[in-house]
Amino acid sequence: MKQALFILTFLLVSIFTIGQNCNCLENFNYLKAKIENDYAGFNDKVNELTKTEYETHTEFYRKKIAETTTTQRCVLLMEKWLEFFNDKHLRMSTEINIYWTFKSIDSTALLFRIPDFSWNSKPIIDSLIRNNYDLISKTPILIIDLRGNSGGIDYSYLELLPFLYTHPYESKGVEWLASKGNIEHFENALESGKIRKGYEEDVINQIRIMKEHQNSFVSLDSIELIERDSVLEFPQKIGLIVNDFCASSCEQFILAGKNSSKTTVFGTNTLGVLDYSNSVPVSLPVENISLRYPMTRSQRLPEYPIDNIGIEPDVKINLPDNLDVKSDIDDWVLFVKEYLEKELEKK
Repeated sequence: MKQALFILTFLLVSIFTIGQNCNCLENFNYLKAKIENDYAGFNDKVNELTKTEYETHTEFYRKKIAETTTTQRCVLLMEKWLEFFNDKHLRMSTEINIYWTFKSIDSTALLFRIPDFSWNSKPIIDSLIRNNYDLISKTPILIIDLRGNSGGIDYSYLELLPFLYTHPYESKGVEWLASKGNIEHFENALESGKIRKGYEEDVINQIRIMKEHQNSFVSLDSIELIERDSVLEFPQKIGLIVNDFCASSCEQFILAGKNSSKTTVFGTNTLGVLDYSNSVPVSLPVENISLRYPMTRSQRLPEYPIDNIGIEPDVKINLPDNLDVKSDIDDWVLFVKEYLEKELEKK
């Protein structure tokens, strides 16, 4: 059983590797043929009773897949197609080789590649900025590559924001659902010492406000006006590169970039996982089973939803996806550099 699982998983990984350029329909056709010809359960799952249902299911996803050009959405659609077989052995996997990178492309442009915004990544980001601050402060173009970045926490990217800033803007926060269970979550965290040091008073105040407005949404922070004392002269142009792996805190960073007149977002639509956030774990009655669920909703709603839509880039990049970019300067980066150089020439 274990050997069969390994072989099948390897086959599906190979499917994705062959289709790295993300011709999604080509990938799907390969996957479909592999399942129909080599999957041991196919003839049991697709028989005289289920054949019509299978064909309808396949045609439905084939049409959606034919319209898809980005890797993450392609994989998600193929996973949905595989659900027909109701077999947990069938699974997709995506291999991503994207490394932390800070390097000069040439005298006019820098590349800063950030694979994630996790809590553990903040000291890495801060250190790279601190060690290269003088270089950033005299180089015209900064390219921040966020491909493969599935988010983390907003706190991680705070030191990047001064480089983006050009003028005051409003930042819409979140509303907390003040349910009995959510209040208990914070009370338990406070009692057990799980609140980060220095934030205890904030949590006590949050609990008080939530209790005063139980079973409704409460806003702990009003719409914030982001206003800084000065605008940095350099970088003069900033390019943010995204693909549809960019989610959650990565998307929140992109929204900050959208409020900068010297920042341009390049690539594809982001994944669209931002409307409901601040997920917390809860244990189910059965031992060793847990759920994560969001406690907040964005104050952008309902006017500006992002979930399952994503954030549209300012400039689309119609080049093959590259999830094996490592620390290289690839065609996506060169496209952005050339575009921003032309923008500088217009000034």
